[in-house]
Amino acid sequence: MLTHRGFSAWIVVDGKPLPEYLVAEDAKAAKVSCWIPSEAGQKFAVHWKDHGSKIDSCSFISLDGLVVPGRFIFGDGETSRGGVRSGANTERPFAFREVEEGEYLETTWVDTCRPPTLDVPSTHSANKDVGMIILRIKRIRRVAGRPANPVQQVPSLILGKRKAGELCVGFAEDRQTYDQYAYTWSVKPYEKDSPAGAKTPSTYVSFVFRYRTREWLQMQGIMPESGVPSSPVATRASMRRVSSAPAVPVPGSPKALLTPRESPTPPLKKHKSNVQEKPSLPVLIPIPGLQPESDKYPRHGGHGGLLQTCEGQ
Repeated sequence: MLTHRGFSAWIVVDGKPLPEYLVAEDAKAAKVSCWIPSEAGQKFAVHWKDHGSKIDSCSFISLDGLVVPGRFIFGDGETSRGGVRSGANTERPFAFREVEEGEYLETTWVDTCRPPTLDVPSTHSANKDVGMIILRIKRIRRVAGRPANPVQQVPSLILGKRKAGELCVGFAEDRQTYDQYAYTWSVKPYEKDSPAGAKTPSTYVSFVFRYRTREWLQMQGIMPESGVPSSPVATRASMRRVSSAPAVPVPGSPKALLTPRESPTPPLKKHKSNVQEKPSLPVLIPIPGLQPESDKYPRHGGHGGLLQTCEGQ
C-alpha cells in the first residue's frame, strides 16, 4: 500500500493486494511510485483510501496514458475502480494482456462525454505513461448537480507502442454492474490547492504503479526470488526511473465510506513532444434549484432534483 498526504492506494488482483517494490516518494511532486508484478490475463482493480481529510475529492486513473474516471470520496473512506463503463448496466474490467505479434497499439479515443460548451481535443495519443497505472486525486468543492455524461465506446486497444510479448493494460469482456445514474456533480477547485481564479482542480497527490512481469522484475533485481516485497520507502526530491457519486456509508461504520460512481469524465490530451497535459474536470453546469445531498443514496432534494455523483455512472 502506497501512502502519501493522507491518502493510500494499492492494486488488487483476485481479492489480494499486489506486492510493491522499490517504493519511492517524491515530496515535491506529491507523488509516490513503485513496481508491481503482473501477468497476462489478470483482471485488476485500483483501490484508494482517504484517511480522514474531511475534504471532498475526485480522481482519475491513467492506464498506459488512457485516462478514465475514478470516483468521489467525501472526506473519509475507501473506494475502488475495476473497469470502465460500456453500457447502461455493463462495464469492461481492467486487465493485463500480452501484446501479440504485429499488433499496433497506438489508437485514439474520441471523447463523446464532454459538455458541448467545453473545447477539448478529440483525440488522445501518449507514450509517456506506457507501462504505468496512475491514480491522480484532486481535492474539490461540489457545486451542483448536472446530467450524467453519455457512455462512450471503449477502445479495443490501449495506447502506446510495444513489442510482441510485452504486457499492456486492456479491457476484458463485458460484465454486469450497477445501473448508470442520471445525474452527477459539477465541481470547482478546493481553494487551498489551486491558484486564485483557477477553473480546474490541481492534482493533490499521485500514485504510480509501474507494472512488469515477475520474470522481468527479478531479472532487473527489483523483485527478489522469494517474492517478498521491499519495505523501505526512498524519499527524494526528484524521482529516478528504472529503465525499461455520493459516498455510501458502510453499515455499522459511519466513518467508512464507499463510492459507487465515477469522477467526472477526463478530457483527452494532445501529444506535444513528450509533455503531457493534466486532465481537467468538466465545465460546471449548474442545475437551477438543485441542492447537493451526501446521504447514503441520492434522493430528491428540497426542489425535487435527483443528484448523482461523478459522470452518473
